[in-house]
Parts: sequence; C-alpha cells; structure tokens
Amino acid sequence: MNKSPVKTLTKTLVLLGLMALMTACSNVQIPGMGNRDRAPTQPVASPVVQPPLITTLDWAPNYTQPIRYLEALLRDQNDQQAKTQTITQIAYLYDAELYVLFHELLDYLPDSARVREIEEQNGWLDTRQNAVSEAFTRNGGGDLGAYHAADMFIAQTRQRTALVEERLSRVKID
Repeated sequence: MNKSPVKTLTKTLVLLGLMALMTACSNVQIPGMGNRDRAPTQPVASPVVQPPLITTLDWAPNYTQPIRYLEALLRDQNDQQAKTQTITQIAYLYDAELYVLFHELLDYLPDSARVREIEEQNGWLDTRQNAVSEAFTRNGGGDLGAYHAADMFIAQTRQRTALVEERLSRVKID
C-alpha cells in the first residue's frame, strides 16, 4: 500500500499532539490518587501588599485653594446669575476631588471590593441626582433653582467625600 504524504503528516501531527497532552497531564495531581507518602507541602506565604504604583508619584491636585477663592468670590457677589455660575464651578471642583479620591480608594481594594464600591457609588450618584433635581424644583427652577441645586450637589458631595476619605484611611498603605 502506498500512503499519501498528507495522510502520513496528519497522523504524525495528531500523534505528536496526543503525546504533548499526555505529557502535560502526567503532572496533574488528582485528589485521592497518587503517592500518599509525599512530604507535606509548606503553606505559601501571602504576598506582601504593596501600595499602588500611582502612589509613588509626588503629585496630587490641590482643590482647596480654588474652592476657597471661589467661595470668597461667591460671598461678595450680588447678582443671582453670577452667584449661580460661581457655585456651579465650586460644585465641579468638589466633584472632581471626590472622583480622584474614589479612584484612589479603588486602587487599594481587591477586585471583589471594587465591584461593591462601584455599585454603591453608582447608587449614590443616582441619589445625589435626585436630591439635586428636587432642590432645583423646590426653588422654582431658573437661576435661583440652579443655585440651590448646586448647593445641594455640594452638600451631598462633601458628605460622600468624608465617607470615602474614612474608608480610604482604613485601607491606605503609607
């Protein structure tokens, strides 16, 4: 019989593949099978938890100075539209501060805890939006409603920032 080179090559490749699989499987330990006289293995030490790489930067944004400046400006303003614009800028800064702080917290958490924190944060974001919308409506909309909505936004954000700072202080590695 004259075998074709393609069939021979195919059989050879299949045999080599099976041999590779069998070799790989020979090192697999099946519970209840194998040598019972083997020396007990030493427990593996937990890896040392290192702070996130980002913490090696000597750089952190400072929100305090522009917030204090805008708050002082807000106290001196008389025009409602100008006050609304200023308080909105303050709200953006507080939100940015929370955003950075929240991401720092996530950097220190294992994946499962990150998922829980993100789910909670998303729920809180919805709650904050509802409170802001309610403050806007309760104050008749317009510039006055927008001013009170931004004020509510700030109050909610500062409260959440304090909570995130407290959680971060429990997990942060200095």
